[in-house]
Amino acid sequence: MTIGKSTAKTYRLQHRHQPTMFLKIDQKWPKRELLEEKKVLEWLSGKLPVATVLFFDEDDDNEYLLISGIPGTDAANLIGSINNTNLVILVAKGLRMIRGVPIAECPFERRLDRVITLAEFNVKHKLVHEWDFADIRHGKTAEELYEELLLLRPADEDLVFTHGDYCLPNIMIHQKEIAGFIDLHRAGIADRYQDIALAIRSIRYNIGPGYEQVFLQEYGITEPDVNKMEYYMLLDEFF
Repeated sequence: MTIGKSTAKTYRLQHRHQPTMFLKIDQKWPKRELLEEKKVLEWLSGKLPVATVLFFDEDDDNEYLLISGIPGTDAANLIGSINNTNLVILVAKGLRMIRGVPIAECPFERRLDRVITLAEFNVKHKLVHEWDFADIRHGKTAEELYEELLLLRPADEDLVFTHGDYCLPNIMIHQKEIAGFIDLHRAGIADRYQDIALAIRSIRYNIGPGYEQVFLQEYGITEPDVNKMEYYMLLDEFF
């Protein structure tokens, strides 16, 4: 199966009486997402509940990542079986867990200087999915959005450790508790609104409007920075 905008194919591997594993296969060009995910997972071992890297290899065209499974079900697939408010509270709880990872020795750089450069690369190489833009941006080109990205760049960054793609499908829940996090190839040091913005967007998309305040209150924000929230949603259009 493919997940989100990723070009990777993910295979669930199961054998009787053996733990579940997942094999990811992706093209090496234009991005080394699986190599990056391997490095992140290895660094996060013991810091957060994440999959264990079991094997990594590459050939001329592709890279291959074999990882352990995480028990439970992703948050998006639990809608309807868990009270919506309780589910949103869990999403906020998971983000607080991620914030507990110290950044002093974190080797993964996701500050705006680097990420905007990556966005420019994606625009130049026609890797931005214009057909998948949010409704408010439909009809615009990637080049037009990139100009907005430069124009609206926030003046400061409140740096923390971030998941990078913190949405409901990437949060694993088991027995109504956070079991772990998946798809971490974009994790690293960034502004906290990188995750807050995508969490809010995912809550609206998967659950519906009206739960944003529940999430923000549980996370610990009383006066959200709306401009930053919108900016990081805009930034995500390039990835």
